[in-house]
Order: sequence, then structure tokens, then C-alpha cells
Amino acid sequence: MMKLFFFFFIFSINLISSGINIYELDQFRSFSNPSSPSIIENGTSFCNDFFEKNKKIVLSSNKNFKNFFLCKFSAERNRFYIYMLSQAKEEKLSIKESCIKIIKNWSWISDHMDRNFDYQTKDYLKGFFVENMYNNKILNFTNNIDQDSLLMNNEINNLIIENRKSFTQDNIKNNEIIKKEINKINRIYKKILSKDMSDLEKIIKIELNKIVRYKIFINDLANFKSYSCNWSPGKGLVPYVKVEKFQEFEKS
Repeated sequence: MMKLFFFFFIFSINLISSGINIYELDQFRSFSNPSSPSIIENGTSFCNDFFEKNKKIVLSSNKNFKNFFLCKFSAERNRFYIYMLSQAKEEKLSIKESCIKIIKNWSWISDHMDRNFDYQTKDYLKGFFVENMYNNKILNFTNNIDQDSLLMNNEINNLIIENRKSFTQDNIKNNEIIKKEINKINRIYKKILSKDMSDLEKIIKIELNKIVRYKIFINDLANFKSYSCNWSPGKGLVPYVKVEKFQEFEKS
């Protein structure tokens, strides 16, 4: 046990000082703790769920908008893409101008291009921070003791209901399981309110800043060409444009 701890301690130091990427970090976590949630799978799933939930709100208020954002991790490129499909270029605008006009409709994304707002935590990326998860959910506390207590009680009750078949006739053992879960959710609560970041979270944040890319595929119907507009966080609203078909991107 001490050897494993010592190995993990040394490895944690190496994570910070070396060029390990988020895919390799995820592989190590699955090796050292097979029951831990996958950083990449959880982050990707949470990101897609976020945009799916918000799609109904945005599309119902903007009848002209047909598409929305999707999320994808590419191990081959070591990139996490947040992308939109098949927008048509406006006739009187250039590709860049069309893309800038589109991206400005999505303030939670366009803010990420602004260096002044780059420090903000993006809600759709919270799924990567797996230490803030409880029962496959990202917990968001308000620092209102009544509301937060209600949220924690509800989560404990939901866990008990979902895992009721795991409980036995041994009430002492059952109570120990519940107590362990209460302690776990309390640790998450204190951690989130303190706004302290663990070493793992610091590494994940550094890596996300390196690998997140935004992409909109846009069709020039008049010239029968497909392009993509590409942005990096904190690099401004003017995109890098290249000729690219979605089928090419999909294979990566």
C-alpha cells in the first residue's frame, strides 16, 4: 500500500512538470483506480448534455437557427472540440464574417475567446472535474445552507433509492454505507465552497486550456465548397479558416 502511495506521489509531481496529456492522465487513473469515472468520457458526455438541454431554450426563441453545438475528444489530435455543423455562408459576407456573426449569438462560447474572460469556468466543461461529482452528477452549491442541505439530502435519498438492492437486513452495515456517502458529499460540499483546486483539477484545467478548440463548419453553396472556422480560447473572435469537410474531421 505504501509503495502504491509513493508511486502515486512521485507520479503526481511528474504530471505537473512533464508534458503528459489528458488522455494519458485518464489512462493512469483507470489503471490506479478502475472504479473512478473517466475524465474524458465524463467531460464529453456532460458537455453534450449541457448543449442538448440548452438547445430547446435557444432554438425556441430563434426560429432561424437549426443547428447547435456538439462535443468530441480526439485522441489522435489531443483536442477537445466544441463544434457546429453545416451552417450556410451568408451571400454578402465572407466566410470569416459569417462565422463571427454566428459565434456572437452564443455568448457563453464567444466569451471564451476574450482574454479578459478566459479565467472563468465554463459550465459545459465542468464534467472534466470529476472530483466534484456525486452519483454521476456535477453538484452546484449556492452557499445557502438551507438550499444546499436540501440538495445534499435529495442526492443521498436518490442514491439510496437507486441502490436499494445493495442494502441487506444488516442495518448496522447499511448505516455505515449511508454514513460513508454523507461524509463523501460533505467533503465535496466543503471543497466546492472553499474554491480550492486539487492537484488533479489544476492539471485538468491546464490541459483544457491547451486542447479546447471551437469549430463551425460552413458551406459556401454558391461555390460548392465546405470550410471550417476555428477558434482557440483567449485568442479573439477572428477565426482561422480552412477548407475542410465534416467527413474529414469526423474520422479524426
